[in-house]
Amino acid sequence: MRMPCGRNSSRSDRNSSPAFCPSRTVRPRSASSTRCSRRAGTRDRHAGPVRGERPSRLAARDTEAVVKIVVLGDVSGAGQYHLGDEAMTEVAIEQLRRRGAEVTLIAGEVDISGPFYDVTAVPRFGFWRPESRRGKQDLLDRILAEVRNGSPSTAELAATVGAVREARAVVIAGGGNLNSRNTPNHIFDRLALKRIAEHFEVPLYVSSQTVGPELAWADRVMIAEIMSYARVVGARESYTAELIAEITGGRARVVRTLDDAVLLEPSEDAMELSARLGLPDRYAVGSFTYHAWSTGLPRYQLYREIARALDEVCERRDLDIVLLPHMGVLGESEQRGDRNDVYCHDAIVAASRSGRIRSLPMISAREVLAVTADAEFSISTRYHPLVFGAALGVPAIGLVTSFYSSVRMRGALDNFGLSAFAIPFESWRSVFAARVLDALSRDAPVLRRHATRVSEFVREYQSSWWDGVVADISGHGELMTSDAVFSGGYSWAASEADADLLLTHRLAHDATNIDRLNVDFSVEQLREQLVESEKRIDELERELHALRDETQREAAQLRHRTRPPGAALRDRINAWRRSRLGSGK
Repeated sequence: MRMPCGRNSSRSDRNSSPAFCPSRTVRPRSASSTRCSRRAGTRDRHAGPVRGERPSRLAARDTEAVVKIVVLGDVSGAGQYHLGDEAMTEVAIEQLRRRGAEVTLIAGEVDISGPFYDVTAVPRFGFWRPESRRGKQDLLDRILAEVRNGSPSTAELAATVGAVREARAVVIAGGGNLNSRNTPNHIFDRLALKRIAEHFEVPLYVSSQTVGPELAWADRVMIAEIMSYARVVGARESYTAELIAEITGGRARVVRTLDDAVLLEPSEDAMELSARLGLPDRYAVGSFTYHAWSTGLPRYQLYREIARALDEVCERRDLDIVLLPHMGVLGESEQRGDRNDVYCHDAIVAASRSGRIRSLPMISAREVLAVTADAEFSISTRYHPLVFGAALGVPAIGLVTSFYSSVRMRGALDNFGLSAFAIPFESWRSVFAARVLDALSRDAPVLRRHATRVSEFVREYQSSWWDGVVADISGHGELMTSDAVFSGGYSWAASEADADLLLTHRLAHDATNIDRLNVDFSVEQLREQLVESEKRIDELERELHALRDETQREAAQLRHRTRPPGAALRDRINAWRRSRLGSGK
C-alpha cells in the first residue's frame, strides 16, 4: 500500500497569508562566513563542535550539485506502522526533497519503508536485539571498531555506514523515544549514528524531539553527547528544551520548535475515503493507546472506562465517534495479537452501550488527517491527534494518563495556546467532561477563529525551520534560531474557579504519576541489575567449573611426576597379586 502524496490546494490557499514572520529568517551567507577551520585547542572527541563552528563536510562541499542527506526515523520497526513517528519521518523526507535533497532513510524494515516512501533505505543498527544494556554497549563498541577499521562485518552495516560516509548531512527525524523506559535501543541507535557521522566529519541535525522525562544517568550522558554534536536541535516542547540545556551544560544549540507532523497534508481522496470507511455525517474522532500500564488500571477496566466516557460524549453532543488507530500493521484487514490500537478500539466498541462508536481499520497518517479534517473535535490518549488538530484547525482534547503523556500533551497544546485541553484522564468523567464539552458548543466561533490562527502559525513556523536546516547544510543561509512563540490563547476554564480546579487536579495527577514513574523506574533498574547479576553468576560458575577441571588435571599430572622410582613396577606387581588372590590360585 502506497501512501497518498498529493496536495490539497484549498489548504495551500489558506496558508498563503501566514500569521507568523520569524524574527530571524534565512538570509544569504557571505563568502567569508562559509569558510571555517577547526578551532585551536583540544576538547573531548565526543563533546561536539564549538557552537557556530561548521564541520568540514559543510565547508568543503558547498558547490555539490545534489545534496545527499541521511534521515534516521523510527519507522517500520518490527513491521509496525506507528502513525506519529511515520508522519514526522515522512515530513522530514518531504521537506528535504522539496528543497532539492536526495534522501536515504535508515529504517526498521527497508523492504517496507523504501517502497512506501520511494527512497533508498538502509537498515538500523540492530540495538533491539540485545536484551541487556551490556549487550547493547558491546554491539555499539563492535560497530564503531569496525567503522574505524573500515571493515563492517555485515552487508547491512556496510550499506548504512556507506550512506553516512557519502552524505552531506545526517538528520534525526522527529520522535518521542529518547527516554529510558523500554526504548534504550533508540538512544543507542542515535548515538551510533552520531559517532559514525562524527568519524566521517558529517554534520548532524535533530528535529522535533521529546527527551525524557524518564532518564537514567547513563542515558543522560549519551543524549548529551548526541545533542552537543548536533548543529541544531529542535525541541517540540519547553520541557525538552530546558532538559537538553541542562544535561548538555548549555553546549547544545536548542530551538523550541513544533512537531513536524503539522506539515503533513491530508490525502486528496477525502470523499472516496469517507465513502470507503462509511463515515457518518457528523462525528468526532478518538484514538486510544492499546496498553494500560501508565494508568495503573487492568487493561479491560481501562477499555470499559473509555467506553463509558465516549458514550457520554455521544449523548451530550449528539454525534458519533469514529476511532482511528495509531499503532498496527498497515494494509491488513485484521490485526494480529493484542499489541495494537485496533484491538483496544474493538474492545471499547464491545463495551459501549450507545451504539454510536465505530472502530476503523489501520490507515495511513495522511488518511487519518483527511478523516480528522471533517471532525467536530478529537478526544484521545494518543499524542499526535493534538498535533493534527492544530494543523487542521480542529479542537483536540488530550486525556493525560502519565507524566510522560503530560509532558508531551501539555507541551504541544501550550505551543498552540490551548493547554487547558490537556485533562487528567482520571478526572475527565467526574469533573471536566461536562465543562469542556459545553465550552466547545458555547464558544464554537471563538475557538474556530483561534484554531485557524494556530493552523496558519504552525505551518509557517515549521516550514521556516526546514528552510534554515537546508540553508545551513547547503551553505547558502543560516539556521533559524527563533523559538516558536504563539501569541494569544483560548481556555474553556473561563472562571477562576474552573482554572483553579484544573490546576489542582493536574498537580495531584502529576504527583501521583511521578511517584509511580519513580517506583517503576526503580523496579526496572533493579530488574536489569538482577539480570546482569544472574548472568555474572552464570559466568563465574562456568569459570569455577573450568578452574576445578583444570586443577584436577594439574593435580593428577603432579602426582604422576612426583612418584618414586620403581613405583610403576610395584603397581603392576601388586595388581598381579590381587588378581591371583581373586582367582583363588
